[in-house]
Amino acid sequence: MNRMRVTASAARKIHAPESGPASRLPDIRTGHNKERDRRCELEQCSSAPCAGPRPWDGGRPLKARPRSFALLAAVFTVVAAGVLWWQSLHSQTQLREQVLLQAEQRSLHVADAMAGQVQAQLNTMDVTLRTLRDHWVREPRERFDLLAKEALASLPPGLVSHLSVADASGHLAYNSLGLETGRYVGDRDSFQVARLGPDAMRVSATVRSRLIGRWAFAVDRPVLRQGRFDVVVYLVVESAYIARELGKLQLSDQDVVSLVHPDGHYLARSEGNEASMGQQVPADRPYRAQPTLSHGTYRVDDVVDHAPRTYGWHRLADPGLVVSVGLADDSVLAPLAPALRRNLLVTGVLSLLLLGFGGVIVRDQLRMARSQRALARSEARLKEAQQLAGLGSWEYDLGSGRLRWSDEVYRIFEVDPALVQPSFERFLELVHPDDRTMVRQTFHTSVRDRRTYNVVHRMLLPGGRVKYVRERGATEYDGDRPVRSMGTVLDVTEVRTAQLALQQLNEELESRVTERTRELAQANRELEAFAYSVSHDLRTPLRSIHGFACVLEEEEAGKLTDVGRKHLQRIQDGSRRMGKLITDLLSLTYLNRARMHQEPVNLSELALAVAGELQHAEPERKVVWHIEEGMTAMADPGLMRAMLQNLLGNAWKYTSQTSQAKVQFTCTGDTGGLTVFCVSDNGAGFDMAYSEQLFMPFKRLHAHHEFEGSGVGLATVQRIVQRHGGTVRGVGAVGEGAKFYFSLPATPVVTDLGTW
Repeated sequence: MNRMRVTASAARKIHAPESGPASRLPDIRTGHNKERDRRCELEQCSSAPCAGPRPWDGGRPLKARPRSFALLAAVFTVVAAGVLWWQSLHSQTQLREQVLLQAEQRSLHVADAMAGQVQAQLNTMDVTLRTLRDHWVREPRERFDLLAKEALASLPPGLVSHLSVADASGHLAYNSLGLETGRYVGDRDSFQVARLGPDAMRVSATVRSRLIGRWAFAVDRPVLRQGRFDVVVYLVVESAYIARELGKLQLSDQDVVSLVHPDGHYLARSEGNEASMGQQVPADRPYRAQPTLSHGTYRVDDVVDHAPRTYGWHRLADPGLVVSVGLADDSVLAPLAPALRRNLLVTGVLSLLLLGFGGVIVRDQLRMARSQRALARSEARLKEAQQLAGLGSWEYDLGSGRLRWSDEVYRIFEVDPALVQPSFERFLELVHPDDRTMVRQTFHTSVRDRRTYNVVHRMLLPGGRVKYVRERGATEYDGDRPVRSMGTVLDVTEVRTAQLALQQLNEELESRVTERTRELAQANRELEAFAYSVSHDLRTPLRSIHGFACVLEEEEAGKLTDVGRKHLQRIQDGSRRMGKLITDLLSLTYLNRARMHQEPVNLSELALAVAGELQHAEPERKVVWHIEEGMTAMADPGLMRAMLQNLLGNAWKYTSQTSQAKVQFTCTGDTGGLTVFCVSDNGAGFDMAYSEQLFMPFKRLHAHHEFEGSGVGLATVQRIVQRHGGTVRGVGAVGEGAKFYFSLPATPVVTDLGTW
């Protein structure tokens, strides 16, 4: 860890940005930046020297240096970050190995201690076995049972499940549980070993007991009479009890303590005891591979739960049992995890900083290389662009009075660069005499007030020719002192000539429009007079025709045939329709020239009045009226009355042939500052295929013999609504009625005749 921290600190020192005068910020005093300085040097400016590196140094282009340095910085950054991570991971690996090595020693010590406890328990059981074996030989069976129970009571509680005695034939001759004797156990490995083996204490492998039905192992000693096998005495120990005793060690929930039989079978296990029963430890474990070893350590994945653990083991001398203590890697390394995470976090942060600083350096160097290449290209393109656009640039040093022109300025001013030394006074000599004062004052005012210099003026060229130019510029300041002005010169002669021509054309057009407006107004007045005259001149013969027809009908009706009376009736009807057409035509003409006086109008009350008039004219008709209350709009009252007379009159007319006629006038909502109203009926309706003809004057969708009318009513409605700034549309179906939606404003609107 110390080595890792030293390396990270060294990396920070190596890559720490140096502070000093090498800054890329613009020069505060003059406003020059490095890019402009390099441009000045590329142009090989012979005026005041510009600060900054020259494009060539020692015969090698500078643009190669940033690229090489960028590559070197990138390689160094990556290598430094890799070394930092290698050192960190190497230190962590060494630390883990040290902790696991300590875990091996700890597990070995715990195994030695636990082996001593197990050996003590076995010695105690061996003493008990010797005593019971002597009692079995000397005492009668009734006396042996009492002595056996006393011997079992002297042992630690729970250590021994029960006592059994098997005779030479392999049948149980006694058990301390009081169960029926005679059970056969001769097939057990423990019986076969005891029958053939010497007089010694043995520990059998775990089996499921036939008396108690649980996993257990037996500690036994045979009884020999005259050198021959007589019986074997068993002390049966439950594996679960030993597992609980092994688990009393102060270990983590991931660690495990096991008691292993010499043949590799588990006798007990502190964790997962039931799952380990019947399983055998692999033969590659040190205590199985080398039976002569008494203790040792090893690291392996557990055979039961496959968790990686560090094991310490100790072999008991007499029965050969092995006590194995396994410390899980996760529990051993758990205290180390926070430090390892902090170590990785610090390493990651340092790597990011290192890569960040290196990336910044590489980015800056690559940008510098690109800027140098782009600068050279932009200089060439700038000169080409100025030539193509007719745009030149200038720079004026206010301190020294030195003025610089680009090549395009010389071309615009039509002067020879070899013969003319630019200066402000020389420039004013080229300006048209009538514009010199204006140009001088405009420039000085822009410098004084810190405003942009923008002026269009004339240039007086040799031969008396005049050219228009537009000059733009801005001034840089050092505190309150102006330092330098820069700007452009654009040849706008063609544009200015076109503007003057356009201005003259506009003046001519305004004059023509005024004349045409006067002529149009005169024509409108003449048309109105003509319409008025025609309508009145037509009314006189129409009245005569209608009057003589009526006299003829009254006085000569008896002399006329039926055909003659029909013809006379047609003459009267035609004269009435023509009179109605003349009236409607005059009304439509009036709408085009009448002034509106807008005010709040209660459309509900107005509609009720119109409906009353219609009902009074034909009292025999039964029509259901539904007029919504409180409907208002900002409109002309007279025009609104005319509009409702047409809409409600149409609904009244086209429901004349409908039984249970119904007419409604409602408000459907607001949209875009306009209130939408609807007049609907259940009358004859119309075909939507001809909806475009609804509002055309004198266009009718029904014949005269079906419904009377002139075809001007809906055209009148549309003109009234449009003059109020709204819209109108119709929706209908033949035989199913019609709906007419129109919108009116809630506030006064500006129309073709003004605002009211």
